[in-house]
Amino acid sequence: MNNSTIISNNTINILQSMIGQTFDKYKCDPFINSPMVYGIVGIYVGEKSFKLTSLFKEVNRFLTTDEVAQFEITETIDDDIKTFMIDGEMIETPVKNKIKSITVVNDFQTIEYQGKLYEFNSTVGLIFALEDSREISFELGTWFSEMITIQRGYNLIENFTSTDDFLEEWEDCDGYIPKVKREITVIE
Repeated sequence: MNNSTIISNNTINILQSMIGQTFDKYKCDPFINSPMVYGIVGIYVGEKSFKLTSLFKEVNRFLTTDEVAQFEITETIDDDIKTFMIDGEMIETPVKNKIKSITVVNDFQTIEYQGKLYEFNSTVGLIFALEDSREISFELGTWFSEMITIQRGYNLIENFTSTDDFLEEWEDCDGYIPKVKREITVIE
C-alpha cells in the first residue's frame, strides 16, 4: 500500500490538454453554508466534460492505514456527472474564459518518530488561471474529508488551508516531529 495521493501523470496530461481551451462552466451541488461540495465537480473545457472527484482511498498515512481523500480527474460524458447527495441537484456556473495555466498544489508531510521518518504526499488543490486574470480553485482542505472547496477570485493560493494545520495536528503528540513542505507546479 502506498503513502501518496499525488495526482497521476495521466491526470497531469489531462490538465495539460486543457491549457488554451475555453473553460465553459463547472457543475456541482449548491453551496449550503460554505463554498464546499461533496465529492464531485463537473468541469467542462472545450468540447469535453471531466469529473473531478474527491473520494476516499485506503493508504499508509504515517504509522497507520487510513481512508484519505484523493483528487482524481477523468474524462467522461455529462450524464455521468451526478451528485453524490441524496435528492441532490447539481447547478451550473458559467466561466466562459480561456485557461492560461493550471497550478497543482502538493503537500509533502513527514513525521519523525523514534529515529524513523514517515512521509505522506498529497495533491491538495488545483488552481485554474484564466485569460482575464481571474482564478478558480478546487481544494481538499483536509485529508479526512471528501469535501471540495471551490473559490473564485485572485491569488487563490493565499486562501488555501495553511500547512500550519498539519503541524498543529501533531502539537500534543510527544516524540513526534512533524515537517511539511508545499510545492506549487504550474502547467502552462
